[in-house]
Formats: sequence, C-alpha cells, structure tokens
Amino acid sequence: MKSLRAWWLRLTSAFDGDRPDRELAGEINSHLAMHVDDNIRAGMTPDEARRAALVRFGGVEQTKERYRDRRGVPVLEHLFQDLRYAVRVLRKNPGFASAAILTLGLGIGANAAIFSFADATAFRPPDVPRPGELVRLFTSTKATPYEELSYPDYLDYRSRNTTISGLVAYENAVISLARTRDESPHLLGAWAVSGNFFTVLEVEPTLGRGFRDEDVRVAGASPVVVLGHRLWERLFQSDPAAIGAHVTLSGHDFTIVGVAPAGFGGTELYFHPDLYVPLTMIRKLSSGVAADAIDNRSSRWLTVVGRLRPGTRLQRATAEAASIAAQLAQSFPDTSRDRAAIVLPELTARARLDSGGVQGAFIMLGIVGLVLLMACANVANLMLARATGRTREMALRLAVGASRGRLIQQLMTEGLLLATAGGGIGLLLGAWTGSFLGSITMPTDLPIGAEARLDTRLLLFTLAVTSATAVVFGLAPALRSTRIDLAADLKAFGRTTDMRSRRFSLRNALIATQIAGSILLLVTAGLAVRAFMKARDTDPGFRIDHVLLLSFDAGMAHYNETQGRQFYQRVLEQTTALPDVVAAGLVRFIPLGISSATVNLVIDDYQMPAGQDRVAVPGTTVDAGYWGAMRTPILRGRAFDDRDTATSPKVAVINETLARQYWPNQDALGKALRVGDGSGPAVEVVGIAKDGKYGYVREPQQPFIFLPFSQRYRSAMTMTVRTRDNPADIAGSILKAVRAVDPSVPTYDVRTLENLFEARAMLPPRLTSQSMTALGLLGLALSAIGLYGVIAYMTALRTREIGIRMAIGANRLSVVVLVLRQMAAAVLVGLAVGLVLAVVLTPLLAGPFDIEPRDGIVFALVPLIVLVVSLLAAILPAQRAARVDPMIALRSE
Repeated sequence: MKSLRAWWLRLTSAFDGDRPDRELAGEINSHLAMHVDDNIRAGMTPDEARRAALVRFGGVEQTKERYRDRRGVPVLEHLFQDLRYAVRVLRKNPGFASAAILTLGLGIGANAAIFSFADATAFRPPDVPRPGELVRLFTSTKATPYEELSYPDYLDYRSRNTTISGLVAYENAVISLARTRDESPHLLGAWAVSGNFFTVLEVEPTLGRGFRDEDVRVAGASPVVVLGHRLWERLFQSDPAAIGAHVTLSGHDFTIVGVAPAGFGGTELYFHPDLYVPLTMIRKLSSGVAADAIDNRSSRWLTVVGRLRPGTRLQRATAEAASIAAQLAQSFPDTSRDRAAIVLPELTARARLDSGGVQGAFIMLGIVGLVLLMACANVANLMLARATGRTREMALRLAVGASRGRLIQQLMTEGLLLATAGGGIGLLLGAWTGSFLGSITMPTDLPIGAEARLDTRLLLFTLAVTSATAVVFGLAPALRSTRIDLAADLKAFGRTTDMRSRRFSLRNALIATQIAGSILLLVTAGLAVRAFMKARDTDPGFRIDHVLLLSFDAGMAHYNETQGRQFYQRVLEQTTALPDVVAAGLVRFIPLGISSATVNLVIDDYQMPAGQDRVAVPGTTVDAGYWGAMRTPILRGRAFDDRDTATSPKVAVINETLARQYWPNQDALGKALRVGDGSGPAVEVVGIAKDGKYGYVREPQQPFIFLPFSQRYRSAMTMTVRTRDNPADIAGSILKAVRAVDPSVPTYDVRTLENLFEARAMLPPRLTSQSMTALGLLGLALSAIGLYGVIAYMTALRTREIGIRMAIGANRLSVVVLVLRQMAAAVLVGLAVGLVLAVVLTPLLAGPFDIEPRDGIVFALVPLIVLVVSLLAAILPAQRAARVDPMIALRSE
C-alpha cells in the first residue's frame, strides 16, 4: 500500500500546479484503482494486485506522457468513464445495488401506476391533433353556470363567431344495431354529431369518409353511419368491404360510409362511442330525445366543442361569445334572457365539471409522491451509510488531484444509474398496474370506462420522475461524502468513530422522514379502510340479495306508449309465471346504478326561497311490482297498486327526508305537490318510503320521490326480478321468456343486483381502501427496510469498536441498547411529525374520497404499529452486533 501511495504522490508532483493537470491526475488515480480491483477479482492478493497495476502503468514519466494528451477530454467521454466506473462499483456491491434498485423501482412503479390511472380519468387530452386548441362553449345562468346548448343556439354561435375555426356539437345516445332485420339487435353507445365533427377535430377516417354538412342539414334525410374502429374489428373482422354495407340501427336502415381511426374514442374520458351518426337523426334512433329537440331553443342538450383559430387568445373568444349571447337574449327574450356564454379550454372545462375527480387524482398523485420520497430517503440513507466506508477512497482521490466537483459527478452518475434501473422496473410495474386499474369497467354493456395505457405521456412522466429521483437521493449523499478533511480522514483509516451521535445528523433526518411518511400513509389507509367498512355496513334502503336486473327500451322497436305498456305487461306476466320467481317489477333508474335523474317539483303550501319557484330532487319511475321485488319498506300509507291508472288521480310516494324537509312537524300523507313547472295536475302523496341510498352508498340522507309507471310512461325501463334461489342460475330461463315476447327489443345490462352493488356502489370505497392500503404497507416496508439497512451497515462498519467495548466488559444487552439508542431520536421525531401531518392533511380526503378524517382508533393504532415495526427492524441488526466475538472483531482490521 505504501508503494502505491508513494507512486500517486510522485505522479501528482510531476504535474504542474494547474487545476486541469491535477484533475487529470485524479482520473489516472481512478483508472489505477479500477485495475487494482480487476486484479483482486482475478484472484490476486491485494499486494500482488497493486504491483501488477504499477507494472501496467509503468513509471511516473511514462504515465504522465501517455495521459498528457487527454487533458482536453470531452465531457461526454467523462460521462462514459463515470458510467463504466459506476457499473464496476455497483457490481462489487450487489446487495446494495439490488436493494436500491428494487426500492426505487417500487417507488417509481407506484407513481407510474397512479399517474396512468389519473391520466385516464382526469388529465389526458382528447386524442386529436393539437388538443391544446380545443375549447368548450357553455351557456350560463346564475343557477346553472355550465349548461349545454340547444340546437338552434348552436347554429347561431357557429355561424356568427369569427374567433373559433369551427364548432362541433354532439350528444350521447343509446341505440341498437343488427346486421340484418332478422338478427337480434345489440345495444351500443353512439354519438350523434354535427356534420363538421371529423373535419374540425381533424380526425381522418381509416376507411371511407366522415360526415358532410348535407348529411345533417335536413333531419332524417341522410341515414349514414361512421363505425368506431373497435366495432368495425368486432362486427366486420376489419373487412374493408364494410364501407357501403347496410346495418339496422334502432329499426332503421343505415349505410356505413366510414370507419374512425384506431385509438380515437371521441373527446371524452369515460364514454367511448361505438359509432357516430348525424345529429339530426337522433330523434329516429333514440326514444329518450324529445320530439322537438332539434327545433326547441329552450331544450339544451348538446355538448359544444370548438378549435381556436391560430393566434387567437381565449379572452377574445370569450368576449365574442358574450356578445353573441347578448344578441340572442335580445332576439329571443323568452328563452335566452339573462343567459351568458362561457368559453373554457377543454381540460379546464373538464375540471370544472368534475372537480371532485380531478382533486382526487391530484391527492392520489401526492400520496404516491410521498411513497417515492420515502424510497429516495431510503436509498439516500443507504448511500450515506455506504459513503462512510468510502471516506478514505474519497480522501485519496482528492489528495492526488481530483476536484470535489469531479467526485460529485461520479457519485451522481452512480445515483443516475441506480435511478435508471429502478425507473425501468417502475415502468414495467406501472404499466402492469395501470392496465389492471384501467380494466375496471362499469357494470353496463355500454362503452363506459377509463383506459389506462402505456403511451408517450406515461413514458415522459416516468423519465421525469426517474431524473428527479436521481437528483433527490443522489445529491445530498454526494455533497456529504465529498466534504472531507484530508488529513484527518487519511489518518483515520482503519479506525471507527464513536457510535454515539452528538447531533441530529442527515441520516437521522432521513429516517425521521421515512417514519413520518409511514405514519401519514398508514393513517390515510386506515381511514380509507374504516370508510369502506362503514359503507359495507350501510343500509341502502332495499334488499340486494336474490334480485336479477334486465334492461329494455321499447322505443328501439318503435313502440308507441300503448304498445310499450303492452310489451312490459307481457314481459312481467311471462317472468312471474316462472316457478322460481317471487316478484317482478319495473324501475326507470335503479338506486345506486349508473344513471339517475332529478324531478322538478312545486310543493303546495311551501314557501320557496326568494327567486326560486321550484325544487329539483332525485327521483325515478316505478310500477306496483317494484316494492315486492326490491323490498323497499313503506313506513306509512301505501305503495302503488291497481288503483293507480293513467286516468286516476295522480299519486306519488316520497321518502322520509322529503316529507320531513317540506312538511316539518306535519303528516305528509295526503299533501299535494306538482311535477314540472307547476302547471300540471296536483299529485297526492300516498306513501312514505324508508330513506335509502340513491346516488352513492355514503351519501347523506336526501329527498327522493317515486312516481308510478302507470301515470308516467317511459320507454326505457329495468325489470327487477326477485328469485328464491341464486338469480344467476335462472337468468337464462328469464331471458328466454322475455325474448319470446318480442326479440326485436334489445335486452341489455343483465346482471344481479349484488353484482351491480359491488361493481358500482362499492367500487369507489373499495378501490380507495385497497389502493391506499397498498401504498401504506409499501411505505411501512420501505421505512422498515431503510432502518434495518442503515443500522446493519453502520454496525458492520463499527465491528472493531463493538469488539473493543465487549473486550473491556460491555455485555450484549448494553450493545443492543447502544445500537437502538442511535435511531431512537429519529424514530420518535418521525412519529411526532407524522401524526401532526396526518391531523393537518387528512381533512383533504373528506371530499373526493368520502373519508372521515378523525378516527380515534386509527390514530391510536397506527403509531403503535409503526413503533413496533421500527423496533423489530432495528433490533435484528443490533442483536447480530451483540453476538460478535471480540477477538474476531479486533483481528478484522
């Protein structure tokens, strides 16, 4: 060793005093060290390895001449040198490298997975060229700030604006499709779009053409359809001959004129249409559209999207829309008075309409960001502990001329290499987990669901996270490792420092950060699990067991009201005649289902607030058999029965909350209300139903109204069938009986009520609890592994000191206590900081995730769990240190 050190010193003195020369000497030092390492791995003893390296390098003068022409070495070559050296260093420490890469992979993978899901549900722009140019146009009042447009209003805005290159309008529609009139129809989700839809969005069909203005100009004049790419693959097996073919849509013949490109699923995140039809054909295809929808200026049902002209600012487009709104208010005061217009960027509009979803996505990204921070702290702590063993290496390299910046660059390169490997693992984990989350679909046959996917956005996000990770966990250890007192550290070789820390070091701060993060993550997970358990125990107000659901739309078979009533009557008769059926009924919107509706009411003898002449409450339409099938209790009065016909006095059943809210301290039975604008006949309250859950399972109690199907016909209804045994076992018999009535009426969304309840009502709390629990356990594991790794590494470095202590009389218990005392302060500080953060931050979860932020059980158990796990993580290496043989420890150095 002395000969090698003397050779380095002579080499350093042989160069002049310029900094580039001394840096060059430092590079020679690094290369020489590499050759020594290679020789040792080849089986040489350390002395033989050093002698062989000196022979290879030759004398000082020869080495100086050979390396003199490398003083202008490019930065890129420096980087390659650093990468080669980093690979060699990490190969020599496979345990450290594996632990660091796996830790970073888990942290980056969790971030990539949540980002892919958040991107699919909140942030991803429409799949069109230059999506940043897209804006959405709303009409606005004080009561409804973001309202859709009527078709006449859309035409006026489209023809009068000069700042938007084109405005397109569309609406969701549910239609049936059959290849031939004899084929049983399939239910599909469609968009009814304006003629300029594909042109303005700059979406070029894969085959055929898009729509033209003449396809939409005259209602019903052009029965043409553009298929979605997936439907074309599924229905026509990607056959180009599909162009020009005829299909039957809701009983009408249509000609296929185009196929949308692969990957294009409209401009929304959740509804991905199977096909596109001209907007003015919607009345023929969908029974849910009013007869005067195209001509009625007060019927606002269209989503309107535009593309800003190049160079046009959003403020100018907003001002022009406001001017057009003022013109319409003057020209059509009955329908447009006090109505403004708002133009918003597409992503901003999405966030305004679904603020809870966007807020929840940001919170989830913040939570997984905390997991990544803990992973970085873990690896940084391991690198700090490892740097303790490299102090003499750094001191020697500085002594022979390497600059501190050059050493920091080398250490940062090692960190970048670790982060890159971890990022690769994280990307694979993120893609797999994201695809799993994206596979979760709504319990419906319609094309509704989020599409998490591996795309450029996920790749760029992972690259950014990986780069940031390398800086976060690599910079602090690099700066700390190169802050060296040359004389002291060179003299201290072979010695160890006292295990007793006199200050709260950076290593302790990183451990405290991990413990605090674990507390916050586990409290969040505990609150989410408690919310899920409470949701599971919530009484929905009806029985979910032994019920089969089947949905129909008689309007798709072009039934009028009389024919539709006859169809549903025959379906109920055929179903109830089956031996295993207990009861069957009809409902327009199933409670806790995907769709819902509100009913405008005018309450007799109720003083409305100033400026308000009606109230809007959730409601649905049911028949007399619904109550027996769903087992919704009637507390007072009666349910609907044969007395309630189309010509009898109008009746309604309301829930307890509605009765309490509008008739306080009174009996609501026999009271009157009016549906709509108040001009219709009075509706008598004949029954009070038990409160239930209608929109989501953890919602507060809210008013609800049931109206009778016999007095309020709807063509689209869902049949609820209560059976004696498992309803899934007799679903085939029920379907056969239903289709025997009329096979041309599509039957869709066939599933049990339990399945709907689990997949729709319980999905948000279950997914939240599972995701947060996984992140909480991952955070706890990271902190435990980090604590274990740091203590194990530090005790290994201080083997000689432990041996001395035990040789002069220290017992095993005192050594264990000494090791544990090292990290006690860090763990306790982390516990305190984590609890404070949990108290402050968990209220943010109440809105998006419906979590109660204060739960004494969770706040009591989590610190205890973290404390126990931390103790276990620390005591294992402490016990191993206490079993060291003093003589072996003293001889080890």
